[in-house]
Amino acid sequence: MNPFAINNSDFQFLLDSVGETVTIDNVEQKAIINNAKIGDYEEKYIYTLSNIQRGNLILHNGKNYIIVSDVTEGKLYKKALMCHCNYTIVVEGQKVCEIVSYNVFGEPIEECHTTESISVPVIVDKYAFKVDDPAPIRVPDKQIIVTMQENETNKSKFTVNTKFDVMGQTWKVVDVDLTRKGLLILTCELGI
Repeated sequence: MNPFAINNSDFQFLLDSVGETVTIDNVEQKAIINNAKIGDYEEKYIYTLSNIQRGNLILHNGKNYIIVSDVTEGKLYKKALMCHCNYTIVVEGQKVCEIVSYNVFGEPIEECHTTESISVPVIVDKYAFKVDDPAPIRVPDKQIIVTMQENETNKSKFTVNTKFDVMGQTWKVVDVDLTRKGLLILTCELGI
């Protein structure tokens, strides 16, 4: 028997004692958060009994993070690497009109409204960072890599040729990468 083995009640005790309340995709959960290696990115490890997966949006100490790694699932807890979202892209609401009826002359009567603006926390970098590789790849000048949570809203709002403002400049999506389940990774070019 391993005297240093930890069981489920021991980990629950740790969560209750030193764990913090974080928000995982808008749901409050208990987790233990600690710093990862010191580097160019603000990365932290999250340990929790809750179900987590790559792409989850975590709110911790007033900052947004995205889980960027696979989740290691031990017998007791889940562990993953999360990276700080260094920018927020605001997608302005759009005017939407619907035909609600027709007048006596057969002309359509439209009702228009503006959809809500949304704020999307993202990781913006001029490097294609890799979680498992200490040497990030530099992207060409006038390009950035934008990593965000993969969800239906983001997939519909950020398609090839979509333009958005970040860092005081307008960027155009030239590639959408969905190869890392849970993450939407955009390659964007400046001022096209």
